[in-house]
Order: sequence, then C-alpha cells, then structure tokens
Amino acid sequence: MRKVVGMGMAAVLLAVALGGCATSNQKAESPAGTEAASLEAAEAKGTEAGGKEEESGESEGNESGEAAGQEEYAVKPRQITGRKIKLGLIPVTMNTAYTMTINGAKKHIAETGDNIELIVQAPSSNASTITEQGNILETMIQQKVDAIALATESDESMLPYLREAAEADIPVFLFNMTEINEKNIYYVSSIGYDQEQAGREIGAWINENLGADPQKIAVLEGYAGVVNTKRMDGFYEALEGNGNLPVVASQTAEWTREKGQSVTESILTSNPDITILYGPYDEMVLGGLTVIKERNLLDQIAVVGFGCTKDGVAAIEAGEMRATIDVGEYGTGFDIVDAVTDFCINGKEVEKVINRPSKVYDKENLSELDRVIFE
Repeated sequence: MRKVVGMGMAAVLLAVALGGCATSNQKAESPAGTEAASLEAAEAKGTEAGGKEEESGESEGNESGEAAGQEEYAVKPRQITGRKIKLGLIPVTMNTAYTMTINGAKKHIAETGDNIELIVQAPSSNASTITEQGNILETMIQQKVDAIALATESDESMLPYLREAAEADIPVFLFNMTEINEKNIYYVSSIGYDQEQAGREIGAWINENLGADPQKIAVLEGYAGVVNTKRMDGFYEALEGNGNLPVVASQTAEWTREKGQSVTESILTSNPDITILYGPYDEMVLGGLTVIKERNLLDQIAVVGFGCTKDGVAAIEAGEMRATIDVGEYGTGFDIVDAVTDFCINGKEVEKVINRPSKVYDKENLSELDRVIFE
C-alpha cells in the first residue's frame, strides 16, 4: 500500500511540474535538492494519509482525502455560521508589499461584518522561506484553521503541504503569484494580478518615455523563479524591437533594499555609464537609489520600480525615481477576504483566477493615486 500511495503522489508532482510549475525561488537550496526533498516529503505524507481517516469539515457533502487523482479541487464550498472563521495568512516574508495586502484584508474584514479572525504568520526572512512556510502550513493544518491564504516562492516545495490541507478539508487560496496550474487540485483560487502583464506595462512606460534616445539598462532581479520570470518576461517583451534599450547588466537583488544597494554598487563598478536602473520591486531599486544619490548620478540614471510602495511614491514626488506600477497589493487583501467569505461562509464557488488591474504612476499622474493603500 505504501508503494502505491508513494507512486501516485510522485505522478501528481511530475504532472504539475510538466504543466509549467517553476523551480524554487530561493537560493538556499538547489532545484534538484528541492525537488528531491519535495518528493520525499510527499511520499511520506502520502504514506501517513493511507493509514488514517480525516474528519469531514463543517459543510455538508465534503469528503476529505480525495484530492489525488481527481481533475478538480476536492475541497468544496461550505457555510460556516455562528462564529468567526479562522483564516491563516502566510506571506513569503514580511515586507512592504505583504504589509499592504494584510492591511487591506484587515480593513475589509472590519468593513464587512468582522466575520473572520485573521492569523498572520510569516517566515523570518526570504532565505528561510521554503523550510519555514512548510512548518507554518503544517501547524495551521493541525490547529484546524478554516482556510489558508498562501503566497509562496516555490509552489513545488509546498505541494505536499497543499495536499495535506486538502486531505484535512481546509481550502487554500494562493495570492501574489502566478497561477501554478489550471488543473492543480490543491488550491481554490489564485488571487492577485497578471504578473507578466504588469512587467509588460512598466516596460512599455520605459519604451515610450525613455526609448527615443540610446540607453543602457541595468536590472535588479528578484530570486530566480516563477514570479520573477513572469515579471521579467513581460518587461523584455515590451522592449523588443527598440535598439535604444539594451540591458547591459542584470543581477539578483533578492527582493530586498539592502541587497539592491550592494548589487547596484557592483553593477556601477563594472558599468559606470548605465542610464536606467529597473527592478521588478520598489524595495530593490530604492536600495539602488541610495547608491545613485551617494555618487551624484541622479541626472545620469533614471530609476524605475515596481509595486507602488509608499517610499517608491515618495521618491517619485522628490524627483528621484521616475515611475512605478501599482499592482493592487492593498486591494488583493480585499479580494482574499471576499473569496474566503464566499467559499467558506456563503457556500459559493469562486473563480480560479482573480486578478486586479495594474497601473503605472509617474510624476504626471501621481495625483490620481488613492493614498488609502498606504494606511
């Protein structure tokens, strides 16, 4: 029996990987090591599941432990009434973007009847995401939360835990990531925005506003993986055909301001004549901006970000950054609450993909930005 369950889970992992799932975004583990660990964990959890019966949820007609081998998500809508439901929210780490989402969720909960208890737990840092997120997910499953909202850098590594949540009849909502697989049976909905389209829009802004003259672009990338890849694919697509916009340097800055600063110092040492600094997250380019200001290069280098953070907007107002793109991080918190409410309280199915539109802001249209997102 153990061999049968283990082989079945391995087949599910292989099918998802072939369906377009990305490798880990973390540098702490190699892709091969991560996949091996995921498979081992999946087989172990499959073996455990084979010897126990899961309790059914509060909704009628729910049967747990049926996720593997089905073509649809096994966890069904339910109507939990008479108490607050417990929603566990697990970001990749605590940073400006995820704080905006959490604040949006808290505000919307308060505005819509206070029917949800929000339990937020995050890994201590980007470097520890893979290990800690699995532990956090497992703890929340054991605590029998009613729903989980998860943003992860490595969907493959989380598959064993997503399967465990399904077997425990706990619905999982992904957010701030690409849809990992249309046929993935371990999550209800992917909530956020079109990452590739947002990259395309900010790239188009550079093309339209800076592309008439020869430039040299340096890029601060996030961890290599599905989120970074989608944002960068859209960005590069928007620059295609314009010979004035070559990318002369591109290095990972790990999504952080500190790393953005050190990587920009390194890039400027090798490429002192860059004229545009771009990164698919404001925090990285704000670190780079510190170096640019220290070297008195604001007149030479146009800084363009992503994410519409409070500090990014302040830098645009100060004339130090040229543009950023609002991808609805704050509104994503509203969408998570609405999806969980519909699925867990109102007993309704929700869309597999729930995306907010994105919008580029620069000094010309910054007055249109609703500053409520920074509350």
